[in-house]
Amino acid sequence: MAGSYERDRGALRGLRDDLSPGRSDPLFTPPLPAFPSIAWSVHLAVGCFSLLLAIVSWHTLIEDYGIRNETAGLLAVAQALGPLLCLYWPMSGWWLSLGVGMVAAFAAHPMTGVVWPVPVLAVHLLVLALAGLRVRPRVLAEMWVVTMLTGLVPMLLSPGPMFPPAFADMAVLSGAVLVAAGALRGRGEALRSLARAERLGAEEQARRALLEERARIARELHDVVAHHMAVVAVQAEAAPYRVDDPPEELSRSFATIRASALEALAELHRVLGLLRNAGGEPDLGPQPGLSALDGLVAKVREAGLRVTLETAGTPRPAPPGVGLSAYRIVQEALSNVMRHAPGADVRVELAYTPDGLEVRVRNGPAPAAVAAASSPGHGLLGMRERAAMLGGRLDAGPGDDGGYAVTARLPLDGDGIA
Repeated sequence: MAGSYERDRGALRGLRDDLSPGRSDPLFTPPLPAFPSIAWSVHLAVGCFSLLLAIVSWHTLIEDYGIRNETAGLLAVAQALGPLLCLYWPMSGWWLSLGVGMVAAFAAHPMTGVVWPVPVLAVHLLVLALAGLRVRPRVLAEMWVVTMLTGLVPMLLSPGPMFPPAFADMAVLSGAVLVAAGALRGRGEALRSLARAERLGAEEQARRALLEERARIARELHDVVAHHMAVVAVQAEAAPYRVDDPPEELSRSFATIRASALEALAELHRVLGLLRNAGGEPDLGPQPGLSALDGLVAKVREAGLRVTLETAGTPRPAPPGVGLSAYRIVQEALSNVMRHAPGADVRVELAYTPDGLEVRVRNGPAPAAVAAASSPGHGLLGMRERAAMLGGRLDAGPGDDGGYAVTARLPLDGDGIA
């Protein structure tokens, strides 16, 4: 018995919370960030429609339902406030509309043949639609039941005859409006969930591509770093034999240097094993640098692209990491030209500045329209990662002539790896 009582109390408490008039759940929060004019337009449209309904209702309640002028005016103004309240407090607007319908039903002439006056019912259907867009399906059913009760009570207490067909019409119309509002709300939630899932999927894809690109860059730089560490180890081992009767402290220092270099080299190989794809074969060939750009440009020319390679400033040696990254940036930029603007003229420029090396790849517009790629690549992401890894910067974007330009600024000081 006690359990049944508690369940009943919980059900009543839930019903009270669902239909509480103090719940604030705006239909729109103007201005919307993406479309600042939409929310205001909806508010203006609802306001004008409510004003029009108030004027029509005032006249109709007097002429067709025999309601006094003062009462009809108050009812018209009150029911016009219902849709406006629904924009911010849906349940408050719904309760106000219910109250207006109840009063109008008692005030109308008993021989009119309707449960509620037609203009009052029309406004209430609008209120149901607006409020139904903001509530759960369970609340929609509760709203329908309460609406039917407020229509049934005046019909039972009215001194005139009962009109079951009119009550059935009211039930069907209000139910249809609530079902439509619930369906629209569900569809909106489904679209928002789909958009959220697509956004998360795109972010996850970009993150995975970034990690793969970083792993690929690390694999390439492994050969550069490993070469330097191997040279250090060999030099540290050979240095004591170049000095006649070297001090014991010097021999121990060189032995420590050699051991540290070999340990670092072993760690590099271990990290490289983690970065490689499953079943991937190691690349035993030397990594390209700035000296390999002539060969790269020649291959691209053989593929039909008109490319010019220019050098500005005083050339000076570039660290292996910088040379490798500059080569890969030019390679990726030329690949993008062949994919997105085949036949366009391309200029590759290497500019040595006091601060470092500037690599520019510019192409003109494509001679003919090119079909868009089925899936976007991650070339720009990889180029930016390479520049950022060296402490540099990469800018890319369309040019004024309809072409495209990629500009990378890479430092030449330091080791060119970090």
